[in-house]
Amino acid sequence: MSMSAEEILFNCQKQFNFIKTDIETLLEYIKELISHCQEIDNSKFYEEQLLKIKERVLNEINDLKSLEKSANEIKRETHVAVEKYHELQRMAEKKREAIAEFKTQIYNLKRDVVKKEQMAITKKLQEHLSLNYNDLKSEILNLQNSIDDKALVQKYLDSNEVKFINLTTSQIISKVNDYLVETKESIAYQAKEVVRQAIKLYEADEDLVKAIQTDAKEFLQNTNSENFSSATKQFLMNASKKAEQEAVRKDAVIKIVKAICEVGYIVIEENIRKIEEKNVILIHGEKVSGETASFIVRLDGSFVYNYEGFEGHEHDIDADSFLKKLHEQGVQSTAAFNKQYREPKYIAKRSEILKKKKSDSQK
Repeated sequence: MSMSAEEILFNCQKQFNFIKTDIETLLEYIKELISHCQEIDNSKFYEEQLLKIKERVLNEINDLKSLEKSANEIKRETHVAVEKYHELQRMAEKKREAIAEFKTQIYNLKRDVVKKEQMAITKKLQEHLSLNYNDLKSEILNLQNSIDDKALVQKYLDSNEVKFINLTTSQIISKVNDYLVETKESIAYQAKEVVRQAIKLYEADEDLVKAIQTDAKEFLQNTNSENFSSATKQFLMNASKKAEQEAVRKDAVIKIVKAICEVGYIVIEENIRKIEEKNVILIHGEKVSGETASFIVRLDGSFVYNYEGFEGHEHDIDADSFLKKLHEQGVQSTAAFNKQYREPKYIAKRSEILKKKKSDSQK
């Protein structure tokens, strides 16, 4: 089935929603960084840099709202809707690129903030030079700003405890500071942080996380000091786009399965599977009487369906019922194709197989 204007609008709205989620998450991240900067930077240099980026991000929100408004207005112009929707999608992609660029700028800025942050922590620790080792260890952990930093320091202190017991308090503080700055400035650590934040954005849906795993792996393997900015931007754009595509397809798969079951087909979990090399989802439904319906669902939510086990054009009855059920769920697809037929003897054979499967499953 090719896609109607209504479905392209749906995909536009999905696209807008994903980009809005990106923006909202970015604004929260900026807010968190600003709060850290206010504690460590009297000159307000980093805070001002972040506020400038924040202002530009807010402008992107306003632009996105205008695109959404335009998309909804096009509903009245069905004869030009498809092309206009595609134009809006292209404009929205530029917004996705802009957000990825802002995120990259912030990750680069955070590298300097981290160093300043650790300097402030070290300065505070200098006030506790009289503490014994265990108390100093607790104080160092308490002063870290995040759970991840606490875990990083805890592991470092535990693995070096024998060595540190024989050092002065000042030496321990210095070594912890050097370790944290060196670790968090490393490209490997920063790349992991970029991936961690990307996964966090989609962690509520395991399928979306899986959709970005290949890109994440390649990003971690191939990123270095020379290409960090460009690689980060590209990964963030790819992750956002692929998660969005998977969400669109997942919605289509759910609706197809629901519709086909409502017209009498059995769809078991094993018959919904992803073909990785072709990046499509296959759905296979069967009736007890032997007829089958199979679907190939693409990333954009469009699909091809194939009915088998019918005489003549009898499959059109099921196909029309299926499309009606899809329409009830808001899917207005067009142009069926790729129809195939089977001889009556095939129906009988498939019927026996299905009856046996059903009988075995009830034992």
